[in-house]
Amino acid sequence: MDKYQLFHQLHHQQIGFVLANAWDLSSAQFIQAAGAKAVATTSWGIAESLGLADGENISFQTQLALVKSLTKYIHIPLSVDIESGYSNDPLQISQNVLALAKLGVAGINIEDSDKDTNALRSIKQQCTIISEIKKVLNENGFGSLFINARTDTYFVSDSPFKVTLKRAKAYQDAGADGLFVPGLTNIEHITSLASAIDMPLNVMAMNNFNSAKAAFAGGAKRFSLGNSLYDLVGNTIKTSLTQIEN
Repeated sequence: MDKYQLFHQLHHQQIGFVLANAWDLSSAQFIQAAGAKAVATTSWGIAESLGLADGENISFQTQLALVKSLTKYIHIPLSVDIESGYSNDPLQISQNVLALAKLGVAGINIEDSDKDTNALRSIKQQCTIISEIKKVLNENGFGSLFINARTDTYFVSDSPFKVTLKRAKAYQDAGADGLFVPGLTNIEHITSLASAIDMPLNVMAMNNFNSAKAAFAGGAKRFSLGNSLYDLVGNTIKTSLTQIEN
């Protein structure tokens, strides 16, 4: 079984899986050594580790350099958070994804937020982006790369469920393999959304939502840790230094 098949299979098990997010090679190696079946990057953690804010403030070349080191030393499937694609041009975004595919990644997250306006892209615009990514991947022999379509509806909408469902169905029709909804913590909404769509649902750990078991019981198939491990490492260092000093 190749890395693409393995990564897809993880999303279609009876019980979901926890996906830990790394911000550099050492954190990815720790995750792999802990027995994880896959690993993902965290754009927030990568930016923070370089003294920058999240939101495509690191260059795409910096992203590529990190991914190159990860794919060289990490042997489990790697999914890369490419935020909004480092462009609003579907052709440029698809070429960015292709560059990552050529380095050996098994999946990507592509979000529907526009970094220039801080608003959501239109459904039509995001579907064009997803369709172009899928087209370019298919044309270059990477058609099995997992496209995880992220929507930020639960961060920006007062009534997010219906908006999320509409976007989810459109993104799937455009070629997405999975749906990622950070901010979705309501178990009833998770259950309803998972039942209404025909692709795996991915949710993320939040300060008020850290039970993968509850998410899986609700129908989610992937529970991302996001920047949780990065924060945990930082807090552990602070606590350890305080204890040593005292």
